[in-house]
Amino acid sequence: MGQVVLVSKNDIINSLYELNLRAYVAVNVTIKSDLRDAAKLIEHSPNIDAIIIFKENNRPKDELQEFKKFITENNISTPVILMGEVEAEFKNSIVVKNKYDIKSLLQAMAKMLELTAKQMASREVPKYFPVPIRLLQKMSKTHCELYSRESQDDFDFSYTKILEKDTPLGGLIKNYIDDNVEHLFIDASERLKFINKVSGFIINEFSKSDLTLDETIEITAQGQSMVAEEIFENQEISDAVAEVSKSCVQAMVKVVKEVPKLRNLLSMLLENKSNFVFKHGIVASYIANQIIENISWGSKEQMEKVTFSLFFHDLFLVPIFAKYPEVECEEDLLFHEGVSDEEKEIVLNHAKLAGSVVQTFPRAPMGADMIIIQHHGMTSGRGFGINFKDDISPLAKIIVIAEDVATGILIDISDGKKKSSLDIKRIMKRLNDRYTYNSYKKIILTLENLKV
Repeated sequence: MGQVVLVSKNDIINSLYELNLRAYVAVNVTIKSDLRDAAKLIEHSPNIDAIIIFKENNRPKDELQEFKKFITENNISTPVILMGEVEAEFKNSIVVKNKYDIKSLLQAMAKMLELTAKQMASREVPKYFPVPIRLLQKMSKTHCELYSRESQDDFDFSYTKILEKDTPLGGLIKNYIDDNVEHLFIDASERLKFINKVSGFIINEFSKSDLTLDETIEITAQGQSMVAEEIFENQEISDAVAEVSKSCVQAMVKVVKEVPKLRNLLSMLLENKSNFVFKHGIVASYIANQIIENISWGSKEQMEKVTFSLFFHDLFLVPIFAKYPEVECEEDLLFHEGVSDEEKEIVLNHAKLAGSVVQTFPRAPMGADMIIIQHHGMTSGRGFGINFKDDISPLAKIIVIAEDVATGILIDISDGKKKSSLDIKRIMKRLNDRYTYNSYKKIILTLENLKV
């Protein structure tokens, strides 16, 4: 099993990095809170595969330079993965610009270990999978059966079930922490599902005052994926999912407000490895907010309602897009030979399903469920509008236009038409040919003022 050293003081990041690295690339993670302690470990441990350094703004600059000097003077060839751009260059290093981008970290680690994606997906794992107790400490209940481990003779272990699935954790975890237990265990078959559940804890990072917009986008994308998996499985919004969703929506509002131009947002998204649903949703949110800002009856309340709706509108498609990453837009899922009939039914009904789920959201913006149901121009929430009628709500019409523009831009960029993707006159002509009712044309007219 591979060995890595992670240098970070962030408990949430430490737990999530450790969980993902162990699950996907089969490495053990040793955590050190500062670079000086990491240097002492590395000096006496020759078989380390990588050193991962998480960027922390309060880390003294001399500590980083001192570590670089240590690496150079001792001819240490161990690769360094820098999570976030830091003010030091290492000879053998990979920089992951967004320190919250766990997917890129895993890809960098797999590259170092010469693992292919197929090998990562098919590798065998032991029956029980360790979970950092620091993560469990932040959870109110288990998501799967939980086991403790005891050493036996001949380097073997015995495992004892201590909690059933969905059981409140109560003071149990504190007892194990008091006994200096660092890990409890779950059935290995549950490990990827468990990772999806607990990744929502990264949302706590939204409270950090030094977050860049790139980092905010990455965390929001991860949060939306977690919410989508939870809703897809349970068809309801729990209190925990509602809290994560609120944080993500607030983050989207912040991004849409602070990004000066659409091309700036697109540049950030091109470097981000999030799914199509998230990318087109946040681009559509930016465009919809611009439309509302430039239409006579628009208001701040409507902007926030539209952003909320666009966070939820395609959530039922997230797991399906994850299975078919080569598909560029939702209508194409209906004609993809690999998509099952059951999945196609979800695609056809995703607007209705999302609208129904949002009805269970505590204190959702009034009318958001209806906007979501109608976001493809169909009052029933089933299918995709072709000849768009005038019988849906005004805010649903804005989302229809904003989504159309967003999807077209992202597909153009994907097809190598980056320069022409933001040709507003061309976009407006295409929209005016497609949407014949005057109410749509008034919305299209506001695109002349879109900040591209």
